[in-house]
Parts: sequence; C-alpha cells; structure tokens
Amino acid sequence: MRNLRIAGVLALVAAAALVQAAGAGATRITSDSGTTPTISGMEKFGHIVLDNPIAKIECTSNLLANVESHGTGVTVKGKVTLLQFGSPTPCTNSWHVTVISGGSLEIHAIGGGNGTVTSSGATIEATRLGITCRYATSGTDIGTLTAGIFGEIDISAAIPFHSGSFLCGSGATTWTGQYALSGPTNVSVDS
Repeated sequence: MRNLRIAGVLALVAAAALVQAAGAGATRITSDSGTTPTISGMEKFGHIVLDNPIAKIECTSNLLANVESHGTGVTVKGKVTLLQFGSPTPCTNSWHVTVISGGSLEIHAIGGGNGTVTSSGATIEATRLGITCRYATSGTDIGTLTAGIFGEIDISAAIPFHSGSFLCGSGATTWTGQYALSGPTNVSVDS
C-alpha cells in the first residue's frame, strides 16, 4: 500500500458538489473545525491503477487541490495544483506516467454527506518503450467521496483516450483506487 498525498483535496470534494444541477441551491463542504475544511493530505490504500489495452499500470500518486468556491449559489470546485503518478515509488513494469495538466475538480452532493467527484481538463500521459498513450477528462465522473470520521474517495473512472499510439486503442482507460483523507475529520458534502 502506498501513500497518496492530497493537500487541499477540498477542491476535489468541494469542486464537484455544486455542479450537479444548473441553478441548484448551495453546496458546501464542512468538517469538525466548523469552517470550510482545507484538506492537508490524503492517504491511499494500495496503488492507483491505470488499466489500458496495453497494460495494467500500478502507481503511487500525489494530489494537491485547493477549494476555490463552495456555498450559497456556487459550485464546490477548485484547481488541481499537483497530480503525480509514480512518486515516490516508480510505476510498475517501467511505465512512466506524467500529468500534462491537473485540470479542476468538482463535487456534487448525493446525500448522507457523500458526493460525486468530477474532473475536467486533466491530461495524463503513460509512456513505455517509445509508446505514448494520453487520456483527458472533460466533466468525467471519477468517483465518490464518502463522508465520515476520515473520509474516503473511491476512484472508479473511465478516462477518454486523447492521443498517442494506435497500440493504446481508442477507448477509455480505467482509473481505479481508494484514497483516505488525512484530515480534517468528519468531512461532509451537503446541499
């Protein structure tokens, strides 16, 4: 199992919460602190996995995002300022995974303090032995934030093919993994 660091994953959680419907009411993210939580880190259970037609790539990963908006009349969202794969430990089978753009995240409340996490504008490139596969998000549902003492984000996404070798296929690659928020406690997404 590897650690996934997300300092300020609130942008991820906060970003997706309000986009669920145009003209929808407020979506906010809360924690034990009583204020908008600034998530200092995130721990990952196991590897993050990118599974494309060529290979199953398992990586450690780091993510940093800042919540830029949430509350009355706005969407919970923010920009991803850091997204890494293969750090500190390299990805499996000599694959090198680079993030061209981290994009932004949004969180949509789905009840019970939980939220659907959406990514837009992220471009991820996987390279090995001269083969390059690029994938990009555009309003892509990447998983679910589960509220709790230590919230979790379960990643289960199909990231559309963007460009690269014909060996990559033309379909989406799957992105899976489980992340545990390292703070604050009792994160909740509410509308």
